[in-house]
Amino acid sequence: MSHPMPDYRIQGEFQTLLASIMNGIVGEAQAIDFYSRLIQMAPNERNRQAIQHALDDEKVHLELFSQLYTELSGQQPQYTFNPVQFQTYQEGLYKAYEGELEAYEEYRDVYLFTMDNRVRDVFLRAFTDEIEHAIRFSFLFFDQKL
Repeated sequence: MSHPMPDYRIQGEFQTLLASIMNGIVGEAQAIDFYSRLIQMAPNERNRQAIQHALDDEKVHLELFSQLYTELSGQQPQYTFNPVQFQTYQEGLYKAYEGELEAYEEYRDVYLFTMDNRVRDVFLRAFTDEIEHAIRFSFLFFDQKL
């Protein structure tokens, strides 16, 4: 059963929402690129599996955000991103941890901003996964220091 999409244009929130979704798309694409490089530096299978788990989730998020953007705007998302730079595995883990926390906060805020259940569902999925990834990357980071 199809539910009508709230008219964000009347509410003055439409462009803000589209910008938030586009930020999610760019962030997820950047994370996919980042984790695809980070996993190559992982010292063992346990670390590779943890990074692969996050990488797989980010691919799902990118697809969900892209579908939502297209549904709301009627256009395919067009974007570029700056690759995350890191020199060592340890630095990469720390940047991954920080990035996941930042994404968690951004997605949580969008979730709280809108009352549209389809939008909320996508952002809820993303922000709960992001906090899980932050925990995983935190564990890997501190495990490397021991």
